[in-house]
Amino acid sequence: MRSLKPLITENSLNDVLKRRKVASFSVLYVSPWCKYCDSILQLAEEWKVREGEEKVYIVDSWNLPGSFATFSITSAPSLVHFSRGRTSVDVEYPKVRDYFKAPRPRNA
Repeated sequence: MRSLKPLITENSLNDVLKRRKVASFSVLYVSPWCKYCDSILQLAEEWKVREGEEKVYIVDSWNLPGSFATFSITSAPSLVHFSRGRTSVDVEYPKVRDYFKAPRPRNA
């Protein structure tokens, strides 16, 4: 089952990031006053009930403003993907949105 987990403290974020070389997960950076972030969070809620094993941790700029500097995040929403030591960052809204959008049905 997919999961979304907000990270509230620097310690919780650091604990998650320590596993980035051996685990696969994503970190979603959002700001509470951003309408695009609200849209992404709504899509993420729908995304988590669909089939899959992905984990996404949510970092809020209000609670953890310094954490945005870790990966040079300068815009929200942004999505950082970790896959067993490899890191990629999506900072464009369409790419972040597409990650959480429902797959289109195939024509039979």
